[in-house]
Amino acid sequence: MAKQQQKETFKDKLKTIGMAIKFTAKRDKWFMPAEAIALLLPFLAVAALVVFASWSPFWFASSFFIALLAALIILNVRTQKVVDNEAVDQPGAAYALIQNMRGWHIKAGVAAVSQTQFVHRAVGKPGVVLLAEGGGKVRKLLGQEKKRLSRVVGSTPIYTFMVGESGNDDISVKELRKAMRKLPPNISSKEANQVARRLDALGMGMSMPKGPMPNSANAAKGSRRAMLRGK
Repeated sequence: MAKQQQKETFKDKLKTIGMAIKFTAKRDKWFMPAEAIALLLPFLAVAALVVFASWSPFWFASSFFIALLAALIILNVRTQKVVDNEAVDQPGAAYALIQNMRGWHIKAGVAAVSQTQFVHRAVGKPGVVLLAEGGGKVRKLLGQEKKRLSRVVGSTPIYTFMVGESGNDDISVKELRKAMRKLPPNISSKEANQVARRLDALGMGMSMPKGPMPNSANAAKGSRRAMLRGK
């Protein structure tokens, strides 16, 4: 029986948030100024209202929580931006950046040309999304995989994206999550689960290559989990 994952403690959350702050501050010169504004602005706004509008000083307690929430939101957004930028041209970046997206069943390397050219599969309410990265012959493989799956999923929509930074690619890895979120819902969550199980039954995907995954994606994963747990 698989061992249950150990529950993340409050101390662990603080540690991962601290790591995310250091990671982002080294790579984003606007991060710390933005955090300073997020922390100070609510206090300054309440101070002005207390002095000029006779608000109760107890509002300072609320400003603390507002400042904390704003700082965490900025941390999450700026960290994700740095992660996206560092993922450019990294083999496996497309999978690394979408593997924890909510509402999606993600399968890495369902088809491959080499250890740096592969097709990933995601199943969600929009339907089936096939993501190819690595350029070259993988575009042909993407078409073949779409044709193969169309025989299994019936009328469920299948979207395809060539992910990369060359002029021949459909979308940059930096825009991938946004593009997937913009896809219209075509099936229910229950239907998406059924499609994912049906496709999984076709066979396992290849093992992802060791090493080339962007470390930045893994570095930010813990901080996002700590900040967004429970939402």
